[in-house]
Amino acid sequence: MLQSQVRGVVRPAEGPVSPLTGKPRSRLVSTTPEELARAQAAARGAQPEWAARSFEERYNALERAAKAMLADRDAILALVKEEMGKHEAEGIFTEALGPLDSIKGWKKIVEPAIAKTVRLNPLSFPNKHARSLLVPRGVVGIIAPWNYPVAGLYRSVFPALLTGNAVILKPSEYTPRSSSWFIEHLARELPFGVVQAVIGAGEVGAALIDSGIDACVFTGSPAVGARVRVRCAELGIPSSVEMGGKDAAIVLMDCDLDRTSAGITQWALSNSGQACGAIEVVYVEENIAHAFIARMQRAWERLRTGPGTEDIEIHPIANARQLAIIEAHVADAIAKGAKLVCGGRATGEGLGYLPTLLDNCNATMDVVREETFGPVLAVVRIKSVEEAIRAINHAQYGLGASIWSGDTARAERLAERLDVGIVDVNNHAFTGAIAALPWSGTRATGTGIANSEWSLLTFCRPKAITVDTGDGPEPFWMPFDRDTRALGDLLADAQIGKLLGAVKIPLLLRRRLQHIRSFFI
Repeated sequence: MLQSQVRGVVRPAEGPVSPLTGKPRSRLVSTTPEELARAQAAARGAQPEWAARSFEERYNALERAAKAMLADRDAILALVKEEMGKHEAEGIFTEALGPLDSIKGWKKIVEPAIAKTVRLNPLSFPNKHARSLLVPRGVVGIIAPWNYPVAGLYRSVFPALLTGNAVILKPSEYTPRSSSWFIEHLARELPFGVVQAVIGAGEVGAALIDSGIDACVFTGSPAVGARVRVRCAELGIPSSVEMGGKDAAIVLMDCDLDRTSAGITQWALSNSGQACGAIEVVYVEENIAHAFIARMQRAWERLRTGPGTEDIEIHPIANARQLAIIEAHVADAIAKGAKLVCGGRATGEGLGYLPTLLDNCNATMDVVREETFGPVLAVVRIKSVEEAIRAINHAQYGLGASIWSGDTARAERLAERLDVGIVDVNNHAFTGAIAALPWSGTRATGTGIANSEWSLLTFCRPKAITVDTGDGPEPFWMPFDRDTRALGDLLADAQIGKLLGAVKIPLLLRRRLQHIRSFFI
């Protein structure tokens, strides 16, 4: 570990249980208030020099770090397996493979956005030119979740650094080593203090917000996210807050059942369902529901669940708290009349849980209303697509949804009616890996925006610069005379097509300028 960049990480203590074994594992003792203050001071001192570097210099440093991460991928695969149970076959695609693609994508977004020439009307603004800049806010605090401890950082850490900010990351207390691996690789290529990590649970995140940061990015639960948003507002700093999702898929009768079954399986069970963009509910038209569920059951019963070997698809749940939520949601659904098609129990190996398919679900059940965050899919049978649209638009969360249909034109029209942040047709959630597309939501998901140019105002503030090359006063400047109002009236008439008096404009302009010049002699 780089002690100066990742603070509070060298004192092991008893902590959460291992997803692989279910036995207690060591954790990293929290960053102390004194360590946090030193991190803040180092970031504040390093940021101006980092911002003063050219965009190309900043990009090149991050590109070198991304290439080093790819070369060191075995190390991160081992860490995410240890900390959250994710096996290598999934980890290489969801954690290790993307840093270079991501930084290249962010270059295309940030470079043209940070400085733009603004075209001015030469008649309204003669002898003037202007430009707009995005100025780094200073020190950005990032409070990250545990489900994607590396890849989940690309959409905040990379744009924050590329735009000239310093970053202090507070990773989840469940995955501190994995996220610290990411910070270490960046720190080797960046000036001391530009990127750091502080370690601990919620109290360290709260202290980070109060430490003097200039902006905050938070991903986590609605309860904590609401407190983060309020505290940032009290401090007068911008925040981008994403507070989860309960994504739904709509399966229409004209879909390709082979592709649809495979696609929904992928996006319901990827990362063992521990993703804010996972499909947790599927609305299926009644006349194909039986065939859809039969295909899913045959496939899901053959999926392999285990403690992290190469021969499995469903890795363990990352922590015991999340496993308890999953078990409670499934029990609630069955008690309220859902049919258990397959799964529905822990494996007994570590924190494993079988892929679980529930039929005949309804809106009274937690698996339909609340974020389950596990390998569980609730099937709701519908008579028409209108039922699904109403349900999705009135759901607690509004992150993403997908529509599966052979008529893509119709599906795209339906997508426009869904009140969520992201809609995919015949696929799901892959948009999160595209830096150019906004990742955002509505309702309890929050107002935060990740990815795309729309997210940059969290990390930057806009600044306008204008230059006037004129050599005299402007005709609307003081002092006023009777020609002032007359000139204004003529200009207004000219804009709405009344041009009879337009010939008088040059005369009035000359008289106004002469009057102003003589006043200041």
